[in-house]
Amino acid sequence: MTRGIQDERNLARLLWKRGFAVMRAPASGASTKMPRPDLVVGRRDRGLQFAIEVKTTRKNVLYVRGASIAQLLEFSQIFGCQPIVAIKFKGQRQPWLFIRPYQLLATPGLNYKISLKDALQKGMDFKTLIG
Repeated sequence: MTRGIQDERNLARLLWKRGFAVMRAPASGASTKMPRPDLVVGRRDRGLQFAIEVKTTRKNVLYVRGASIAQLLEFSQIFGCQPIVAIKFKGQRQPWLFIRPYQLLATPGLNYKISLKDALQKGMDFKTLIG
């Protein structure tokens, strides 16, 4: 099992323990023809529904393929939920941070990036995300 899958499962368990319905989509991401986020989560009593793309890095900057963000936005619009990028800066031993796609910086190669510093300033922690 890849570390990315393990991180997705850990985040899914964390959300489940907080009362969210969680579905992990196998074969998600830019390699599929249909837009599928890594996780689809919701909690009706709080009116919260998210499509979450899970990303991790051991560096101070996270790079995300443009196709991944495009698919996240497309799925979210069709499904009627909020798109979120969940980021774990593993090399820095940071907790999960949650970013809205528009908070990512576009790169010249039509991809996206965010630094740890910007993610800490712009992002939400877990408690803020779940209300």
